[in-house]
Amino acid sequence: MFSFTKKQEIIDIADTQIGGQPGYLPTVLIGGLFFKGEPDYNNAKKQIKKMYNLSEKTGNPAIPDFFIRKEEYIDKIIDFIEKNIPKNKPFSVDIIEPDLKIKTLETLSNKKLLKRTIYNSIHVGTTEEEQKTIKKHTPEAAIIVAFNPKDKSPDGKIEILADGAGLTDKGLIKITEELGIKKILIDTAAMAPGDYSGASIAAIPVIKEEYGLATGCAIHNVVEKSKWVNTLFPAAKKPVDAASNLNISLFGGDFAVYGPIHNSDLVFPIIAWEDILVSEYTERYFGVKPVEYHPRRKFFEK
Repeated sequence: MFSFTKKQEIIDIADTQIGGQPGYLPTVLIGGLFFKGEPDYNNAKKQIKKMYNLSEKTGNPAIPDFFIRKEEYIDKIIDFIEKNIPKNKPFSVDIIEPDLKIKTLETLSNKKLLKRTIYNSIHVGTTEEEQKTIKKHTPEAAIIVAFNPKDKSPDGKIEILADGAGLTDKGLIKITEELGIKKILIDTAAMAPGDYSGASIAAIPVIKEEYGLATGCAIHNVVEKSKWVNTLFPAAKKPVDAASNLNISLFGGDFAVYGPIHNSDLVFPIIAWEDILVSEYTERYFGVKPVEYHPRRKFFEK
């Protein structure tokens, strides 16, 4: 369990706070929708409601992350967001293709939703055209993926953030700031099993100590790609996937992109439990008192 000498930033996105010293704020949990097939809006509605209910019970803030795979989905998904995500809550848009990112930003701007948008993500492959669009239609916050294909160690992740590691003309943090984004989250880029996947966890305290920025990752991706779990222990896949997120809060992280939203029923109590342990230690050892809505306040000490 950690306490950092670097001042830790806390960002506020539509009344959701992320960052700070371990033990102060509960871990923010980001659940994904629409990864495969046609978007099922009725099921999405139910899953989001369940996630928000779990958030209310545990104190862990919840953010839905909408994966947009095709151009024809953009308008419908954003309409869904506008109608179903409360106006005092943030959401994330997760898009791979640069052209879709550009069109999505334009649509979010037209709908006046950018103030609640977390842009997922900025990385070494972010195109010049995409950067121009971000500058014109600037989201409230962005996730930077600290992926360095030349060096996947924690030091390599720092290098890509600091100076671009020879892959970009500036570090990713500087690029993001120059695009007008002031609220930054760092994703430590979880890799496949055997591909230095543990570095995504080890890098969390390194990045927080270096920059003081809100840091987390999608460690569940490692489990998703672990064939031995999926083949030999299929019944354990969901609990192992959910439990993998414990590593994030234990290593001082601020948010977990925990994968499919239907894992919420396991993820929220598991992370609330870990946040309670971290808070109990950090208050007694480092004097960090948790906020009133922290799981420890809800379940134990008022």
